[in-house]
Amino acid sequence: MKALLVLPPVAFGIYILLVGGLLRSATCLEGKKGPRGKTEPYACGEDFPKQKLTPDYGQFFPFAIFFTLIHVAGLMLATLAVAPAAAAALGVAYVVCVGAVLAILFAR
Repeated sequence: MKALLVLPPVAFGIYILLVGGLLRSATCLEGKKGPRGKTEPYACGEDFPKQKLTPDYGQFFPFAIFFTLIHVAGLMLATLAVAPAAAAALGVAYVVCVGAVLAILFAR
């Protein structure tokens, strides 16, 4: 019997039943609360009008691409060290290409 209780599916089922029972008993003890203030914005008691916000990702994407390019450039330069003969030419060309892409990206 003890070996059956330590099986993961059985132990998980017992745990779910125990937690479900505790949750059910805790919700019975909870008092009834109305929806007062649930949808209101809170700012130290000030009454602000509701407005819909639209996020602007215009400044996020250039920095996300910058982050990606710099990390890919670092990875490429680190792997070029395996072939030292080609590393000089390919490394310089790759850094120049990454620099050109970043210059185009941030030249607004």
